[in-house]
Amino acid sequence: MARFRDLPGAALAVGAFVFTVLLGGGVASASALWQQSATATMTVTASGTWSAPVFSTTGCVAGDTANKTIQLSYSSSSEVPSKITLSAAASGGAYGTSADLTGPFNTSGSFTVSGDSAIFSQITSSSATVKVVATFTTGTQSIVVNVRLDTGTGNRKVYCA
Repeated sequence: MARFRDLPGAALAVGAFVFTVLLGGGVASASALWQQSATATMTVTASGTWSAPVFSTTGCVAGDTANKTIQLSYSSSSEVPSKITLSAAASGGAYGTSADLTGPFNTSGSFTVSGDSAIFSQITSSSATVKVVATFTTGTQSIVVNVRLDTGTGNRKVYCA
């Protein structure tokens, strides 16, 4: 400690420090050096419209060897449908009775359509269109699949067109 006292102005520096601390004059600036803080602001703006999931058919194949059913496959780009509804119309006609499929569903899957399904009850021609409507939380999407029916014999066979 003897060396510190020998420095010129040491007594004045110690005196100024003690004086500042005793009076509290340097508390705010000394505290600011030890307690640094910062505030950041971020703004996020969401789009008012969300694009609906893309719903498409990925195939139609015979469901059984007797041609009484077909199997339709579907795919959704981003969202799982909460409901899938089927209806059918003769070529150029109006869609008739609809039928809801039971879930649960995934973003892709398949389901079986029977030739004696109620959706074909009003169709008397050999060609028909099956409309598949998928309901999502963001809206509905639909696809159509062309099929052939064996209506002349009454055996209610169905084929992928």
